[in-house]
Amino acid sequence: MIVYPDENYNSWISEDNAFEYFENRLNSDAWDSLTNGQAALITAFHSLAELNLDIVFVEAGIISTDVYSTSEVETILQDLQFAQCEQALHELNTDLDTQQIVNLSLIGLSVKMPDKKPERFSPRAMAILRSYVIAPSVTRYR
Repeated sequence: MIVYPDENYNSWISEDNAFEYFENRLNSDAWDSLTNGQAALITAFHSLAELNLDIVFVEAGIISTDVYSTSEVETILQDLQFAQCEQALHELNTDLDTQQIVNLSLIGLSVKMPDKKPERFSPRAMAILRSYVIAPSVTRYR
């Protein structure tokens, strides 16, 4: 796992810092019993990277110090780290890949899975990143 700000990073937080985060987090049993925290963090990083965030990055994906003060960069990075931890926990708890199955058939027995699909992103991660997410908008002209 390559942690920010190293080049070609795939995580905003180290595994050790994630363990520190979860020490103070209720209901983090899925993380506590985890054997590969790096995989969970990298998966969460890639999920959150799909979001359209209003954060100015410069070369190699470093948060711009020309646009933000040092304290703002620290706040942004901390928000990204906390959101990554929350997304990792969400993905561990919901197993998004297998819950996308709609129907299952086994030797003449057919089972329809519930219509309710799990949320793609952790509600807590989205709350943390709320001020950075750019929501798509539609403009109507008459």
